[in-house]
Amino acid sequence: MKRIFVLSACLASLFARGQHNTSIHASLNGLAAGQWVYWNSLMNSLQKDSIQTVSGGFTINTDIPEGDAYMFRIGSKYVENSVMLLYIEKGKIEIKGEGPMFKGAKATGEACLQEYDTYENMIAADPVLKDRSEVYKKANELYAKKDSAGLAALQPQLDRMDSVDKALTRQWIAAHKGSPVSAYLLSRQLGQLPIGEKEKIYNTLLPSATNNAPAKRTAASIRINNLTGIGKTAMDFTQNDTLGHPVSLKDFRGKYVLVDFWASWCVPCRGENPNVVAAFNKYKDRNFTVLGVSLDQPTGKEKWLKAIHDDHLTWTHVSDLKFWNNAVARQYDINSIPANILLDPDGKIIAKDLHGEELGKMLEKVLAAQAFSLSGQVSGSPVPARIHFYYTDDKGANIHDSVRVVDGRFTFRGNIDAPTMVYITGASSARDEAHSVTVFLEPGAMTITLPAGDYRKAVVKGSKTQEEYEELEGLKKPIQKEMEPLSVAYEKAGAAMNAAVRAGKPQNVIDTLRYRAAAIHDQFEPYFGRMAQIDYEFFASHPQSYVTAFQLRFHTGSLPVDSLQLFYDRLGPVQQSGSGREIASEIEKLRAGSPGSMAKDFSVTELNGSQLTLSALKGKYVLIDFWASWCVPCRKSMPHVKELYARYKDKGLEVIGVSDDDRDSTAWKKAVDKDGTGVWHNVLRGLDWDKIRKHEKNERDISEKFGIHSLPTKILIDKEGKIIGRFDKGSEEEAEQLDRQLSQLLG
Repeated sequence: MKRIFVLSACLASLFARGQHNTSIHASLNGLAAGQWVYWNSLMNSLQKDSIQTVSGGFTINTDIPEGDAYMFRIGSKYVENSVMLLYIEKGKIEIKGEGPMFKGAKATGEACLQEYDTYENMIAADPVLKDRSEVYKKANELYAKKDSAGLAALQPQLDRMDSVDKALTRQWIAAHKGSPVSAYLLSRQLGQLPIGEKEKIYNTLLPSATNNAPAKRTAASIRINNLTGIGKTAMDFTQNDTLGHPVSLKDFRGKYVLVDFWASWCVPCRGENPNVVAAFNKYKDRNFTVLGVSLDQPTGKEKWLKAIHDDHLTWTHVSDLKFWNNAVARQYDINSIPANILLDPDGKIIAKDLHGEELGKMLEKVLAAQAFSLSGQVSGSPVPARIHFYYTDDKGANIHDSVRVVDGRFTFRGNIDAPTMVYITGASSARDEAHSVTVFLEPGAMTITLPAGDYRKAVVKGSKTQEEYEELEGLKKPIQKEMEPLSVAYEKAGAAMNAAVRAGKPQNVIDTLRYRAAAIHDQFEPYFGRMAQIDYEFFASHPQSYVTAFQLRFHTGSLPVDSLQLFYDRLGPVQQSGSGREIASEIEKLRAGSPGSMAKDFSVTELNGSQLTLSALKGKYVLIDFWASWCVPCRKSMPHVKELYARYKDKGLEVIGVSDDDRDSTAWKKAVDKDGTGVWHNVLRGLDWDKIRKHEKNERDISEKFGIHSLPTKILIDKEGKIIGRFDKGSEEEAEQLDRQLSQLLG
């Protein structure tokens, strides 16, 4: 886990003795003569070169096709400091180390080294990362001891370091778009980012940064992902099975297929095999099977066959025994194992990398789902080439599918286990409201007619849930009509503010326009209240409707938690829907952040660099103020909070400002400075967009711990750590209530 890679010469540099010639000279104190040094491209470990050392070092003269990462190892077995990862371009590189082996080794050469040094210096200077090597060493020791409790306790710190490292790496790349170092860092340091994010970063790089192997691998991964993403039809392949007979992926059409990439030498794969066996045995009679693709080595056939037998893998297996150069693995850009893709009976990819309980849950979902069909017609012109469908499945994954339109007609088929809200559009690029509509699909046969001029006037038949949704929306239309002039005014105010920002107007001008837009927005409240009342009446009259569950999610931040619980309790079996489970989760969070509950602890770095732990403030009353620099009501409430703090700080009151500015820490710092709120504790919420995109739980998100849905929200905690007040309406009445409560406690 220790950072051991160094970087050398720029793309443009050529070693004076000829094109493609690369010279690597190492001077390592104490290195004995006669040892073998093995080296190979990081992406082709089968093609190893070697050379023997002389006393105190070694020299390699070779030809490389282009810049790439290479692994160097002294000796055939790994020992501490025996391995070095070196990115080399054509040119001359000098390595010097204090010994033994590669300990303290540094490379020098050409301009790229200087660039890489700026990156390393930036990483080393960050206060969160300065002790990283010691933390990683501790983590390795805990892993070796199988101390799961110790690792769990250390994990938040490791996650924080990883998050900071990624953020700093992104910053460096953004400032060095023409450097090959940026392509290398994108490939290595940001290699685990979702491919969509990597593509966005890659597209910002200049040509001078992308003429090297890491950049080309990233480009290939992007290209392959565009061919093998969720919703794409899997590319066919053929490899020999254990008896040497050719097997093709297309042979499995008509079944759900898990294409499982593994190897006999892969310890995590062998650990995952029991889960795959359990899934296969449970669902093999329900139109499901597994196709194993092994990345075993050329000499590893016997080990491959033995692992199949020992692990009871009773499905079809194929391999070309080419290790990481397995043709199917390269075709699907598999760079780590275990890995898998799940295909539906039409060969369409519906999930990736399902492990542990996730595999069983996904199979239960898709194999228990019911078929639906939506037959459609576009009336009038223009007629789009394809109709696109966007929805969130029951697992929370975002799905995009599409079908061709032929002679104005199309049919969309699939499987869903419950009525599902789907966004349908014929637009090819940006969201086009006139050519888009939201519809509830449900198992069975449905029809839809889309007027070419305005899809919002679509006519849907065959979906009872859609009829209920249209009933609810119809009740709100008169109110929405009343709001139109206000909506136009708000849109203009927002456009004026954005134009001022783009034009670089003074901050006081921007703030004036922001407050003007906020004042208009405040005028929506009566209309929102009337529409909310329509929702509540619908919930009461349709207690077990999927529309009720879907719509109730939007009121988790405004309804009292007991009222929310009452509506949820009446959902009955709809509680098991994706919307129902989301509401249950929100209720749990709200109760955790409501009076009577003990406040969940958190530990975070403050604006001034100090470490703040909530539990360390026991013995004092604590007011947690959830706000953001862009939140006008939040900023308006700051003078009142400052007044309370000045009045009660010497009587035992602490204030913690939790800002929702994780994406713009500069704006956060400016707001704290301008509002004069730096006198109390100031921290960021801890929002992790990587986890959000992966639908993963983020334990560091302070707002999630307290069920925060709107800003400003203030939580008051007593001396024992119990929540005794929650103020989330931003109203004058709440401000007065907070005044009275603090006066009774500390006045």
